[in-house]
Amino acid sequence: MGKAVIYYLILIILAVLSVGFFINKNMKYSDAYDSETINEIQVSSSMPMYEPGGYQSVYAVIPDGEDVNADQFKDDTYAVLLVDNEERVPIVSYNSLRRIYPASTTKLMTALVVCDALYAGQFGLEDEITITHDPNITEEGALKSEIKPGCTITVRNLLYGLLMKSYNDYAVILAELVAGDQASFCERMNQKAFEIGATGSHFANPHGLHDDNHYITAYDMYLILQEAEKYDIIREIDSYDSFSYTYTDAEGVICEDDITPTNMFLAGNRALPSNITINSWKTGTTELAGNILAMNVTIDDKEYSMFVADAVSPDDLYDKYGLLFNLTK
Repeated sequence: MGKAVIYYLILIILAVLSVGFFINKNMKYSDAYDSETINEIQVSSSMPMYEPGGYQSVYAVIPDGEDVNADQFKDDTYAVLLVDNEERVPIVSYNSLRRIYPASTTKLMTALVVCDALYAGQFGLEDEITITHDPNITEEGALKSEIKPGCTITVRNLLYGLLMKSYNDYAVILAELVAGDQASFCERMNQKAFEIGATGSHFANPHGLHDDNHYITAYDMYLILQEAEKYDIIREIDSYDSFSYTYTDAEGVICEDDITPTNMFLAGNRALPSNITINSWKTGTTELAGNILAMNVTIDDKEYSMFVADAVSPDDLYDKYGLLFNLTK
């Protein structure tokens, strides 16, 4: 009798441990973004080190795990980076090498890969693309356009909708245009990231909707911003505070889409100081990524790169940018 009781107790203990293991495994990413534990997470010394030299020598090099002027940001942000691009030094750095979810800031890398194909002559900005199937964006709350199978739209207008309005379906359409399918396009995204030194990132889709294996670092987004400055069409799109374009539906009817930027500074929802010009940018928001804004700006004729991944709200995100603007003085 005693042996039987012990046997059943052992089985019960093993069952509890197994359930606990799977719960922990499935919750690890949510836990990593819990606002109560965010500041207990440290950047691992085993994460990739960025050594000065080669491509990276022309940009700021962030010491592994070293915070700079981070006290105002530690309580409620996942990562912050402010870089003086003329001196090539960080003014603020917090968790800048920590892997975080990029949300729609992903689309800036998507645009780089699309522009590489564009400049290589694979297609032209005015080439018309006919939508052959539903891009299948099903995540609740994910932004998508009104475009449907049978509609025809230019590459230029797809890029505007991708970067300005952050349409997730446009990311899929462009990825399939460039590489045939999303998986092949993501291979190009990861190769591009490697080429520019953004080795702490991994891209699993072209739009940034949540995937556990889809992540960036603030420092990598800084490198992506620098690369974006090389593309005339990206700088052009990022300078607009509104844009109207047309596409044709399956019946040949011309449809119009009036879009405004997701960047609240450009959309006019938040005041931008008169001495600041936004050069290139991308926003991003998901439940796990929080509220993100990456920007290259000119302040009093001096160039800066800025990145904030905020845990609280869009308003708090733009308040953090106010702090960063002040720290450039």
